[in-house]
Order: sequence, then structure tokens, then C-alpha cells
Amino acid sequence: MEQKSDIKGRRKERIRSLLELEDVPQASAVPPMFALPDQTSTFKEWGAGAKHNTSASPEPDPETLWKQRRGGWMDEGGGGGDKPRFVSGFLRRFIASIIVFGAVWGIFALREPWALKAQAFISDALSRDMDFAAARVWYEDHFSGAPAFIPMFGDKAEPAEKVTAKSELSAPIEGSIVLPFEAALKGVEIMPAKNSNGTLTVKSVDTGRVLSVSKEAQGGIRITVRHTGDITAEYGHLSGTRLAADDWVQSGDSIGWLQETENASAPLLFFAVMKDKTYIDPAEVVSFD
Repeated sequence: MEQKSDIKGRRKERIRSLLELEDVPQASAVPPMFALPDQTSTFKEWGAGAKHNTSASPEPDPETLWKQRRGGWMDEGGGGGDKPRFVSGFLRRFIASIIVFGAVWGIFALREPWALKAQAFISDALSRDMDFAAARVWYEDHFSGAPAFIPMFGDKAEPAEKVTAKSELSAPIEGSIVLPFEAALKGVEIMPAKNSNGTLTVKSVDTGRVLSVSKEAQGGIRITVRHTGDITAEYGHLSGTRLAADDWVQSGDSIGWLQETENASAPLLFFAVMKDKTYIDPAEVVSFD
């Protein structure tokens, strides 16, 4: 029994000595010259203070720290956070767009003098084409050459321009109008000038394609031609023609002819012009002088 008590006592002493040895290195593991200051650190990643040694809490890598916190630093609203506030930014832009749209709608709903000026300015700004030529000159002046990967800058040749000059139609026949447009609101009837020859040629007023060649109720021939400029012309009361549907005619080409009747009365040419599916006065587009 005495021997067992001695063994038990030696074990207790051994355990006590081991516990005392564990407490001693905690205070002397870090040399005094590397001890952390007593003031609170500005980075939570470093630990709470000098209780942690350098091996357990190393100084964080600045690059890693920047990558972790750049989302919060770049956020306009602040407040920290690792992810950019996309939703809040989207909502702000969406609300701003609604305000701008409402303001423009309100301006166009008013009829005040200042609102009319604002409407004209907005319409001009939205319909005006961007001057890419000026942008290319500015880019070349500031950057010594235009970038070839942008198509509008890489093309040095001037593009072809479409000329929208108003074309003047020639008269289908020399003569004077005896039945004006106001009488039937479909076309006019033209009396040809006196000619010793009994046959008078009716000419095309412009380039176009023949849409149809049909018989009239009075026995004459009517030819419908689709001309340029969205204009469709009808030539009626013709005595004869050599054209058929889908034939092409140039300005001045023969559409057909008029021939005096047996009682020697002068033939009349029916001529009508349609634009945007509406009959208009032929005198507005053709000069009969």
C-alpha cells in the first residue's frame, strides 16, 4: 500500500511539473524584440493583441486584403461588403430613367411657348445623325491615326451618297387640259395640240414598269405604269400600244398612240397620277405648258 501511494504521488508530481512547463514557454516563446504592441490593432485579421504569437497570427498579405475588400471600397454607397451593390445601382438608374421619361412626356404634353422650344430641341437631338467624320478627325489628331478595328474609321474611301433631288416629270403629250382634276378627282383629260399627222404618240413621263394593259368600257386602252418616286400613272383612251405587262419604259419612250376618230374629232388623252395609293392632281408633278 505504501508503494502504491508513492507511485501515485510521483505521478501527481510529474503532471504538475508538465503543466508548469507548458505555462513557461507561452511567455517566452516570442523574443521581446518581436512582441506586439499593447494598443489595439487596426486589422481584425491580426488578432486581438499581443497574446497571439507571430507563428499563429502572421501579418496579412496586402494584395489578398485588397482583393477581399475592393468591392466595399468601390461601392458608391459605402457600408462595406465584399460584393458590389449591383441591385441598388440598377434601381437608382431605373428610377432616374423613369424621371427623365416622365419629364420629356410632360414637356410634349404642354403647349406653352417654352415647351414648344424644348420639344423642337429634343426632336432635333434625337433625329440628328452623329458626325462620324468629325469623330474620326478628332481621333486622328489626338492619337496619331484611326483604329483599324473600328469599321467606320478603317474605311478611308468616302461612301456614296444618295441624292434625293426632286425629279421633274415630262408631259405625256403636248396639249392643254380640257377636263381639270377637280371635276372627277381621279385624273385629267388632255386635248393634243393640232398635228397634220392623224396619229399622236403618247410618251412615258418617267422610267417605270408596266403594271397592266386593259380595255376600257368606251373601247380605248388604258395602261398603268409604276414610275420612280412611288408614283403610279394611268394613260387612258389610247387607240393602240405595243406594250405588255412587266415591260420596262424609259422617260420619253412610247406608251401608245392616239388616232382621230371617223368623225374627225380630236382624241382626248386621259392621264391620272397616284401617289401613296391616293389620286393627286397631275398638274402638281407634270408641267403641261
